[in-house]
Amino acid sequence: MIYKMLLPRYKYPKAFCTDEEIMMAEEIKRFVDNEVMPKRHDLEGGWHRDEKKALETLHELYAKCHELGLTKSNLPEEYGGLGLSPVVRQMINEELARGDIGLATMVGKIHWIVSFMLAAKRDDLLKEFAPYITGDEVWTACVAITEPHGGANIEDPAFEFKTIRTRIKSDGDEWVINGHKIWPGPGGPAERFKSKWLKGHLGYWTIVTEDPARGVEAAAMVYVPPDAEGVRFSSPFEKCGFCWTDENVEIWFNNVRIPKKYRIDTKPGEGANIIKGYVIGLGRLAGAARLTGLAQACLEIALDWTGGREIAGQPVRERSAFAMILAEMARMIEVSRQYYLSVTWQVMHPDIYGPPWSSEMIAKFSAARSFAADTAEFCVNKAMELMGSYGYAYEQHVEKYYRDFKIVKMWLGGAQRDRLDIAQGLYGPFKWAGIEEWEKKQGL
Repeated sequence: MIYKMLLPRYKYPKAFCTDEEIMMAEEIKRFVDNEVMPKRHDLEGGWHRDEKKALETLHELYAKCHELGLTKSNLPEEYGGLGLSPVVRQMINEELARGDIGLATMVGKIHWIVSFMLAAKRDDLLKEFAPYITGDEVWTACVAITEPHGGANIEDPAFEFKTIRTRIKSDGDEWVINGHKIWPGPGGPAERFKSKWLKGHLGYWTIVTEDPARGVEAAAMVYVPPDAEGVRFSSPFEKCGFCWTDENVEIWFNNVRIPKKYRIDTKPGEGANIIKGYVIGLGRLAGAARLTGLAQACLEIALDWTGGREIAGQPVRERSAFAMILAEMARMIEVSRQYYLSVTWQVMHPDIYGPPWSSEMIAKFSAARSFAADTAEFCVNKAMELMGSYGYAYEQHVEKYYRDFKIVKMWLGGAQRDRLDIAQGLYGPFKWAGIEEWEKKQGL
């Protein structure tokens, strides 16, 4: 059944987007309805988790996203991209996540790496990677952030990036990288990403430091090719959700050499700003859009189900107790969408609201992601409850949304970090008690 309030024409306000951009969202919705929805189960290889089937389905759908132009949407026109606004980037996130949040995340990785190079004004690197992003061949990419000993410490401003242990050292015309990352995805040996539909892996945009003791000043981002000598991967982690749509691994860098040009940031402090504003901040904002799309998918399923089931001859959704639950789902989704779109518009006007790495904007990114995460959690839980045992069944799709939403709530610092960053945006930075003592013990 069609629900007018949930259609792109009615849910995306023209205060934030144009008629043309809404038409793009409608086209993505048609793609999701016709191509992604029928293959949702296949993205996990069916009930018996057939890995070959899962990867074939993922690569095929990702290739179709590429063909539709979704991966090159934020690449400027001068490099062969579409040069679309950040609002369209979030529409892509929401509409694709309605079909599968893992597929949306895979597409978003290309948006992410483009934003880093744009932020650093690296025209040379944009020209180098543009043919891979805009050509007929299909490539994926990855961002490596987290380290095993620290969890979300990189996202914690109190540590000022002093916890980073993946280090770079200058040696002539090269940087030498040593360290250990965990949870980046999609990650693994280059051959893992070659198939009928996927040409290969572009590599790893990796957070590093020249010297932990120098904190913010020394934080940096480098590009590491996937087949660079000295790069080693673990097997993918077996997880609750995102089983193949975002394969997470450990990466070890052992004297990995890259050309000097592959350090993305070029000015003192620029690396820290890219990490804060574009990795953490805009990463959380993209997560807000994806979680909103997932929540809407659960609402649609619940609406259809409760419209077709009866209590004493009357549709379940026309009984007041159940109608109020559906209304609460819709209310939270609507607020979540309007807020992440508002914050996206503010990103587009840094002259008014400040750069994306400011504590105030980080607070807003965090508010958008945390509220969208609460919305997704509420909607997927209530959809399952409204449907009873059927909602718990594999066939009805809700259980996969249930397993998939949680990691988007937890990554890039998680729900608690979101709240702490909102507080710091309100009244300034604060440090943990005992952090000075920790720094002394670490020799920082």
